[in-house]
Amino acid sequence: MLTNVDLENLASRMDIPLEFVGFKDDLPRTIKPNRYYIINLEDAEMESGKPNTGSHWTGFQVNATGNGKKEAMYFDSFGAPPPQDVKRAVERSFPGTKLNYPKKDIQALMNQACGWYQLAFAHFINGHLSSKSLGHDTLNFLDLFDDLDKSHEFKKNEFILKHFFLAKDPALRKKQEGNVNVFPDPETIDTKASFQGNGMKVPVDVKYKN
Repeated sequence: MLTNVDLENLASRMDIPLEFVGFKDDLPRTIKPNRYYIINLEDAEMESGKPNTGSHWTGFQVNATGNGKKEAMYFDSFGAPPPQDVKRAVERSFPGTKLNYPKKDIQALMNQACGWYQLAFAHFINGHLSSKSLGHDTLNFLDLFDDLDKSHEFKKNEFILKHFFLAKDPALRKKQEGNVNVFPDPETIDTKASFQGNGMKVPVDVKYKN
């Protein structure tokens, strides 16, 4: 599973307007509009008082337009609803704004790609192809993937997810496409880049075609 450092570095390289990565009980009191928040569903400390190592990454964003319209979307790749900490944070900063969430399960249960799904979603809703409607963009993003509550095609979903992170270099891209069984496969993603993300070797020249 990606760490908070991995997520911050990758988000920067993908031009994601990332505001926060951390445990759900560490969310700032004020949520900023048009910024993405990635949260871990665990609290910062376990019941024993020891630091938590985390479990599953989810995220949310609240968009505000010039005419005062606000739209909030929470995204969990398992299709689960937002925790109370997130609901309270959004309500505190944007009173009366409904926090929507999709119920489509696109991540295999034993897969640890939750952080990668967060990056792909955040990039999609904030990228140059965004319609500026969180609801519309969320549906378009989810249409790329099968619902694993109705299908067993988890390898297809991992294959689609991998394409958000393919290298710009054709030779590296060909190597990456050669193995779609596991996402990600660090041994097939090689680079001489200076990025150090806990063993994750992702090309620094990841770009997306217009």
